[in-house]
Amino acid sequence: FGPGGGAGMPVDRSDDFATTVRRLGEILGQELWRLVVVVILTVASVGLVVIGPRLLGGATDVIVDGVVTGDMDFGELYRRLLVIVAVYAGSWLFGYTQAYILAGVVQRSMYSLREQVEHKLNRLPLSYVDSQPRGDLLSRVTNDIDNLAQSLQQTISQILTSILTLIGVAAMMIWISPLLAAVALVIVPLTVWLMKVVAGKARPRYLEQWRRTGELNAQAEEVFTGHAIVKSFGRQREVEERFGAENEALYEASFRAQFISNLIQPMTMFMGNIQYVLIAVVGGIQISSGAISIGDMQAMIQYARQFSQPLTHMAAMAATFQSGIASLERVLELLD
Repeated sequence: FGPGGGAGMPVDRSDDFATTVRRLGEILGQELWRLVVVVILTVASVGLVVIGPRLLGGATDVIVDGVVTGDMDFGELYRRLLVIVAVYAGSWLFGYTQAYILAGVVQRSMYSLREQVEHKLNRLPLSYVDSQPRGDLLSRVTNDIDNLAQSLQQTISQILTSILTLIGVAAMMIWISPLLAAVALVIVPLTVWLMKVVAGKARPRYLEQWRRTGELNAQAEEVFTGHAIVKSFGRQREVEERFGAENEALYEASFRAQFISNLIQPMTMFMGNIQYVLIAVVGGIQISSGAISIGDMQAMIQYARQFSQPLTHMAAMAATFQSGIASLERVLELLD
């Protein structure tokens, strides 16, 4: 980060993001053993969800065989359905427990970060405090830390779940049909590349958004604190014009950040729909040739949807995570 602690925008170097993420890891590292439990529970929850479509495909094959032969094995069908219900119930339980533990991890980490900021403010020399807009300092302590907490609460679980789901679904698809798996996976590199390009353009916009938020808070704090002075010297019109300019700048920065980051989700949904169509066409040909059963095709279609959903979730979470990292950079700039 650049020298000084003003409200200026941190220097946007390519290694800032990685450095900030490493510092975030140090902050969360105090809860390491709980994070390990979160990972284990997430693996268990995702594993059960990934197994579900394969089990449903088996139940479908039982129904198809019964219709073809005219002798439905209801006992076998009920057993399979009970196993499916137990699998999804177990996945929900693991996911619920993981979310509860993760909420505690994030809130305790933010509690510790707020304490660090409070201690830092008490140690800073008066000359530094006098040289900084007080509203911007307050924004870093309140708005930025709150934004970081919300982004972590939303993204850690979703990103971890999405990555594990991608791995598990890819493995199941390869197990059922390597050809259909290849069809599904062929668009992934393009999707990831597009996500990376858009996310790279969104990050500096989020930095500007939170810088503008701090500047607007600084002006509001100064005006309300010195309201009597403003009235006494007849500077209301000038103050209103300054506020209008800052408000407009914040609007423009926020609009650009949200617009660019929100391009990611519809883009990944479009790529997911292309993947779905390709699997449906190729899978239909394989069914007609007897290469896979109807139940396996049903499982593949479900896996295709499951495969595109994590990419869409990661795209949405990338924007939220970048907003949180931008706020953390401002907090770390104060701490440093």
